[in-house]
Amino acid sequence: MLNFLNWLKNENRYKIFIFLKHGGAMENDFRNIGETHIYVPINGPLVQRIYNRLTSRTSPVRHYPLPSVLLKQKFDLVYLNTVVCIDMAPYLKKTFNCPVICHVHENNFTIQYYYQEYIKKNNLQNIDHFIAVSNGIRNNLAEHYGITPQKISLVHAFISVKTIMRHSQSKDEIRKELSLTDEFIVGGSGVTIWRKGVDLFVQLASTLNELRPNNNVKLVWIGDVTREFKCQYNYEATKFDTTNQIIFTGVKAVPQNYFQLFDVFALTSREESFGLVAIEAAILNKPVLCFNDSGGIMPELIENEKNGIIIPYGDVKEMAKKILELMDDNNKRIKMGEEACKLIENFDVDIAGKQIVQLIDQLIQS
Repeated sequence: MLNFLNWLKNENRYKIFIFLKHGGAMENDFRNIGETHIYVPINGPLVQRIYNRLTSRTSPVRHYPLPSVLLKQKFDLVYLNTVVCIDMAPYLKKTFNCPVICHVHENNFTIQYYYQEYIKKNNLQNIDHFIAVSNGIRNNLAEHYGITPQKISLVHAFISVKTIMRHSQSKDEIRKELSLTDEFIVGGSGVTIWRKGVDLFVQLASTLNELRPNNNVKLVWIGDVTREFKCQYNYEATKFDTTNQIIFTGVKAVPQNYFQLFDVFALTSREESFGLVAIEAAILNKPVLCFNDSGGIMPELIENEKNGIIIPYGDVKEMAKKILELMDDNNKRIKMGEEACKLIENFDVDIAGKQIVQLIDQLIQS
């Protein structure tokens, strides 16, 4: 969303207002784009009860009142960036009487496990158009939620290629920070949850050790480390003999500084809506290994080990074997990374941004 809004601001086509359900580390980045408001909870049980009486009991957004400055606006379009915002659709539609777009980044497991309460029939009916980031998501919306194909547009998820290719630190600086020397680096990225397969990433390290002891391989995972996973990993690290083989960096403001270290990228996700981290790795000439039948774009792009490698779903041992093959064949690895980069150039924000703007204009005019 931040990439798209930055691009949209530079296009100077619309006046942008931003409402965030939650604040966070990127608040100021959004404020630099346009007038930004963050949801403030209604405090106190009495105030909450009064507010609930004044709003419909069935109102899907009674817990997310908009500030008065937004209620005074006459918007031409409302753009929801995730299914987590769909619960606001009926209220926004009624309040502003304008088209509502929902950009869907979540696949079926994610929706059913985390967001089932949001994607109810009444909420969906108040969306004028959906944007799906992959074929899998488009098919899921049609098959499981009854959205007509005419109301769904496929716009592949995107990155800012210029941003990802720009580093703020050198490889040597990052290696020194992580106490690395000449190791072969297997990268991974994401929140440390089951869906992202972080447990499979740990098993990958253990399997590499089994297949080739003293392999000089380090695994580096970029992303938020949940308390639950940290406890689980601390418990199992000695049993898997991976204590000194995996580095979890936590959240990094400039992840591409760390991605540049990778020799290969292991996308161990069980389910991906798209796989932006793999796209970011590929644009930096890193070969990507991913599981078949896990969703996302990479299985659609990879051709016969020309620009990446597709592994049978959940087969950690096969992934480990392929990583060792690439480690042994430096020329193949470099060429595979170069071929991956050629494909990823099509997933730049400049291309997707123009597609989204075309949809926005069509809805406003209609």
